[in-house]
Amino acid sequence: MAMDQEGWIRTRAELDAWKDASVEDLVRHLMERYHREARAGMAELEALAEEAALFEGWRTPLLLAIRDEVALFCTELRLHLRDEESTLFPAVLARAEGREVDLAHEIKEPLELFEDEHAAAEGLLTRIRTLTDGFEAPPEASGRHRALCAACQRLAASLVAHIYLENEILFARL
Repeated sequence: MAMDQEGWIRTRAELDAWKDASVEDLVRHLMERYHREARAGMAELEALAEEAALFEGWRTPLLLAIRDEVALFCTELRLHLRDEESTLFPAVLARAEGREVDLAHEIKEPLELFEDEHAAAEGLLTRIRTLTDGFEAPPEASGRHRALCAACQRLAASLVAHIYLENEILFARL
């Protein structure tokens, strides 16, 4: 989604190395790297989108639409991260430690919900990608507009890897 095919093949090979990691290490990696990156990336993205819309939206109305999509995307993703960290991940870690967990209620049901939310996040990100013409600012774009597109691209690349690790590696193991 956010990188070329060759780049994705390299990234996927790096991510697939996590198939051999313990569930505990994988969950901690997801939180320490990808959840942290997502929060930092969203803060940057929201600030850039708001600034671009404020200063240039009157001249480039597309920036207003991008700001609105970014706001929706970030709101949804923040809720998703919080829910994973407060429901699924604690249950997964508890189970890995040998504690009793209600598999249907604490793992299976949240997994299905989180996979749906991942698809929704990818859909919102696709809308932002479409609005930004593939995260590429037009040649005449301002520095703000270019910074916004670059921030979109960075967050998208991180999110693609994040979702792959969760859906294809962690969730598949559960």
